[in-house]
Amino acid sequence: MKKPLDKFFDKLTYYLCLFAGILFCLIVIVLLANIILRSAFNSGITGQYEIVQYGIMICIGLGMARTAYTHRHIHVNLITSRFGWRLRSFILFLGGILCTATYAFAAYLFIAKIQDATKYFKITDLYHIPFQYIYWIFLVLLALSALVFLYQTIVYFEGIFVNHDKEDPKPAAAEPVDVTE
Repeated sequence: MKKPLDKFFDKLTYYLCLFAGILFCLIVIVLLANIILRSAFNSGITGQYEIVQYGIMICIGLGMARTAYTHRHIHVNLITSRFGWRLRSFILFLGGILCTATYAFAAYLFIAKIQDATKYFKITDLYHIPFQYIYWIFLVLLALSALVFLYQTIVYFEGIFVNHDKEDPKPAAAEPVDVTE
């Protein structure tokens, strides 16, 4: 049975990732439309570069939290799977602390970028979108990812003391298949 926070983070990161997928589809449509317009009419979509650049960055930011929550990030358990559950949880706990600190620090750096963009009225080249709005989006996405990593770090810390792998302490080896029959 899932804990209430598990359900919350699962649903939250799922819908953020779903939004990222929809946004990515829109970016692909803009790119295809630009290619067709350039080929057929020798005129593309004005500002297509900005749309794609910031759209992709937002998609990546939205996908970070879901990727971290579902353990789909680069996570090599080739070595840690050989350890017992306590040491494996401790290693994951240390990694969670590093990830949480990294994302929280990156979010903190965006606060300074927001202040700088507001102070000097920095805007994008073509659409004149104030950079502080773009930076706010990244600040929220990084802070959300930091919260997801923090939650996972707490789960890993609990794993140091409570064995969650009681049913399957180590991955079972695949049964050899007899191909001579």
